[in-house]
Amino acid sequence: MPNLRIIEDLQVDPVTNATATAFDPIQKVLAVGYSNGSIRLFFAQKYTASTPLQTNGTSAITHVRFITGHAALVCIDYAGVLRVFDLDTLGFCFDYQVPMAPTCISSFAGTSWVLVGTEGGRVYFVDCVNGYKSDYSIGCLAKPVSPVAAVETHPLETEKILIAYVNGTTVVCDLGKASISERAMTLGKYTYESPLELMAKTSGVWILDAGWSPTGDKIAVSYSNGVIAVFESNGGSTKPIVVRTIQCPDIQSPENIQEAAANMPSKLSCLGTIRWCLHGQTDRSFLVVTSGSTAKLQSYIHILSTNGKNVDIKCSQNIVLEDSIELPASLLSISTITSSSPWRNGNDGVVELTALVGQRAFVQKLFISPDLHIHSGNLPGELKWSIVPAVQQFAVEGTLSTVLNRALLCSATAGSTVPASSNGALSQLYCCIDDASTLSFWCTVDQRLCHCDDVSLNLDSLFRMVGTEGQITSVHLCALSGLLAIGTDSGETFLCLLTTDRWESLAQQYTPITQLHKLALQYYSMRPRQPQRPTTTQSTRPHSTQVDSADQQHLGLQRHRSASLHDGGVFKRKSKRLSSSFGTLFRRGSSASGHLRENSKHKADATNAVLSRDTNIDAMAWKQQLNKLALEMTPMVYGLQFDPRQQQLISGNTLPTDADKSYLSMDISEQKNDSLQLFIRPFMLARFVYCPVVKVVTSEHGLVAIAYSNGTLVVVDAIGQKVVLADNINLSPKANSASVSDLFGAANESPVVITTMVFAAIGSGSQMSLLVGTSCGHIYQYADFEKPPILVATAPESPIIYLTLEPADGTANSQLLVVGTVGSITLHQFHSTGPVATFQPSDSKAQILSMRVVHLPSGWHGIAAIIRNNGLAMVSLPDLTEKVGLKLPSSVERLLHAADACIGAGGQIQVLGPGGRLAQLHVTDAVAELTESSSMQQEYYDNSLKPPPQPVRKGITSWLLGKATDPTADIDAFLGSHHRDLLAQGGTKPGARLHNNMLQLETEDPPALSKRSRQDSKLGEIDKSLDMGEIAETQELLERRGQQLEEVSQAMDQLSLQSEGFLKKIRAYNAEQEKKSKRRFGLF
Repeated sequence: MPNLRIIEDLQVDPVTNATATAFDPIQKVLAVGYSNGSIRLFFAQKYTASTPLQTNGTSAITHVRFITGHAALVCIDYAGVLRVFDLDTLGFCFDYQVPMAPTCISSFAGTSWVLVGTEGGRVYFVDCVNGYKSDYSIGCLAKPVSPVAAVETHPLETEKILIAYVNGTTVVCDLGKASISERAMTLGKYTYESPLELMAKTSGVWILDAGWSPTGDKIAVSYSNGVIAVFESNGGSTKPIVVRTIQCPDIQSPENIQEAAANMPSKLSCLGTIRWCLHGQTDRSFLVVTSGSTAKLQSYIHILSTNGKNVDIKCSQNIVLEDSIELPASLLSISTITSSSPWRNGNDGVVELTALVGQRAFVQKLFISPDLHIHSGNLPGELKWSIVPAVQQFAVEGTLSTVLNRALLCSATAGSTVPASSNGALSQLYCCIDDASTLSFWCTVDQRLCHCDDVSLNLDSLFRMVGTEGQITSVHLCALSGLLAIGTDSGETFLCLLTTDRWESLAQQYTPITQLHKLALQYYSMRPRQPQRPTTTQSTRPHSTQVDSADQQHLGLQRHRSASLHDGGVFKRKSKRLSSSFGTLFRRGSSASGHLRENSKHKADATNAVLSRDTNIDAMAWKQQLNKLALEMTPMVYGLQFDPRQQQLISGNTLPTDADKSYLSMDISEQKNDSLQLFIRPFMLARFVYCPVVKVVTSEHGLVAIAYSNGTLVVVDAIGQKVVLADNINLSPKANSASVSDLFGAANESPVVITTMVFAAIGSGSQMSLLVGTSCGHIYQYADFEKPPILVATAPESPIIYLTLEPADGTANSQLLVVGTVGSITLHQFHSTGPVATFQPSDSKAQILSMRVVHLPSGWHGIAAIIRNNGLAMVSLPDLTEKVGLKLPSSVERLLHAADACIGAGGQIQVLGPGGRLAQLHVTDAVAELTESSSMQQEYYDNSLKPPPQPVRKGITSWLLGKATDPTADIDAFLGSHHRDLLAQGGTKPGARLHNNMLQLETEDPPALSKRSRQDSKLGEIDKSLDMGEIAETQELLERRGQQLEEVSQAMDQLSLQSEGFLKKIRAYNAEQEKKSKRRFGLF
């Protein structure tokens, strides 16, 4: 038995939005800040999973920035707290409360200083490596005072700073002249007077973003009225040389202004982020601009070329629109990903973009080709899971076909950075239904959860078209054939196919959609009435004797979702009605398993008292009833065919309106990479009698088995579009008087319910059989649909929640039936009197929530079972002798009380909790864990990776008495001449941890690790301070500071005396005026 272990992967909370991103091109690290105050680092070169940073904050992260050339990361949250982290150790260094609300952040290239713009218009300076805050700051240079929209240092001249204010003023400052005066520091103020025609749609014109050109000789500014303006920054006129919109290349003439105002669509009326970049492969310069209807609703990204790096832009014709792309949701922010160079503000060598998209924002990756066209991709899937909370999930069983595996894997990893260790294998596929009624697919690739883009189904649109009013209860996908079945609590079952052919004919006969909608009205009008509530104290069973025992809140025209789905649970313990998610009750091992375990003995007694039917069934009567029912039910299997617009709505892709048919409304296929694309095509609907579907199962031969809440079983041949089996396990066959209404009618007071099904090939070369497990512990085999079922085994406990066939000796000639219930796992031979092997949890009251046969990469073959309050049990096959108990993390155990757990074939575990929170685990052996642990002991920050040399920068001659020759050193000296030490509160200087003690420190617990790191950092600082020259300079600085404080104290005393004399004069004056007023009114 191998030494199995559980490794906890990333936990995802869909309520947590991604709010900020930054990229380090040297270390190839992407930092993502979230709305709950956390930060995760995604290492493309070393690690496949993300690494969290402990910020100890709860406010949303608004800005993230890497300090070039240093192992440091700075972030600012919504509360205005600036925090610095050491990337070498992922430890916290220090924090600083910005006096005003921060609006933007930038950094001095080559230094450790960052600039922070605020709502009050002031710009602050913080040294993020040495822990200093400069006493010098730049006040608002615009009148009236306005928030800072953007701040950015010059790409070539260190001392120049661009500050754009929201009220429309853009200022270029020379920090080298700051010691002279504010007027000397201001090199130029640039403004754009918007024409009245372009101000009609907005209350005012505001600057939303601004940036330098790659050479620093021009400035690009985006405005809230849809205008892009380009200014010359090297003196001369302060008026723009280029004024244009996305559509109109030049709007400086009155005619063009009127045309631009009249034809500007709402999606181009407000421009947001603007970046002036150099392409990493062609050295072409281009503008990246976002647009939308408002500043918060930005959903388009545009690329405008400037025809080269050193092209002198003189007019609007030098800037040409190259490409545009529409994002699936509103854009929160956008940042650049450079190929190698971190200089020039991260806009040099740009080949990719990261965009935060959606209300629950996820990270979207965009690629810019050498011809300046945009192609969309995606990052690791856990980033995108947060777009909409999931309410149900299903693990796909079986091995995917070659076509499906290749298409889904290509869709999941298109554009993502695949680590060098990736083998490109899709190890598990999941089907997910989210809160927006969208069915999507996710796959596990190298222990990473990735989203299969563009393979989705909009269930609301599909249900609305055919008139369905139910909710999803069961979903099943055959991995080989791509046949997908969706069952609802209203008794309708949809059959879909995953195919690469978008318009292939799939059904034998089609029914018009309008006719299906009319038939739906008749179908729902014939549904039975809701049963009355019992008046006695006797509890009503979940499976009522009425066929309409489904929750009636889902049957109105407005289909409100069940509250239990939002809460993560699918069954209420005190409920007296059938849950709308009854199909998930036994299949997925939900929280209802506890309720089933508590009442299993009571139910078994009831079913024994009223047996469903005799096991000896008249074969002739059975066949006659089946023929009659199949003839009557086959016309109720309808073929579905949708026109191109309907098909696109069902797939979740919106079509452009007639007014939007422009370069922005290109077909979706034109925006995707050339790869194999899959489509989910609904092609058939089975609608018989109103009765909730509890389970659907598909096979590779096109068969679909549908189980209903009253024990009815129907098998549909999707290829022939006909019914091949109709049976009720609670009723005996009626040869002459059989009818569909009798088949779906009540059998007895407590009907036996089908809880699980599986298609399996029994024996070598035999035909596919259907195995059915019931709530009373019976297992039936439908070997030939023209013959009655055979009772093949009986489980010691009920109900049955899992069935599968496994080879007993490695061949198909000898097979064992694996049966799982809420209290045990048993192995059976066909037609045997009892189990040949049994496994029960050590705790007799323990409840098995979910189980599955798994094959680990190490070669271990067995059963993984999640047991409430007892962790994970791993039991070997084929004899159930070797048992290993693994403890689940406490966070996962808490989720299991109201969660849905899925186990993948490779040992992956996903626990879906309330609100769509996802916990991910995987089981591995000791070798795999040792490999991962050894890799995690390495330093996160690779000190061998160095940034390329900085570009040549111009020097400064106007300050520090002209003694300095290096502008970078000048900046450090000027900003650090008067500073406040932010490390005085116990902070740790970045990079202070001793690297030769890394392996020893990793073995300590986190509190000891933090304490040790701070001690080591202080020791490092003491060793560095032994230089007597530095000590003398420090003493001299302290003396000057003390003298300055004494002078300030004397000045304050004098000011206090002057204020006291001034107050005495005011009191005397007030008393005199009071006397005069009293004399005037004759009071004296």
